[in-house]
Amino acid sequence: MSELDESSLEVSGGWNDMDDNHSIAGRARIRAQLEADIQAFLSEGGRIEQVDTSFRTDAPRKVEVGFNNRSM
Repeated sequence: MSELDESSLEVSGGWNDMDDNHSIAGRARIRAQLEADIQAFLSEGGRIEQVDTSFRTDAPRKVEVGFNNRSM
């Protein structure tokens, strides 16, 4: 999956470890934690659905007339 050997990295305590999240090793720890969380979710019967990129939950709003009767 990644080019970095993640098995030699220390295990992260959770998502709130803000000490080193922007380094390569920090990102690898976050990626490994995310993968573990996904696997735990799926092993407990969870499902992941792919949603079309154009899907929106909120309906498009009508453009409101603003300053000096011009649309903003």
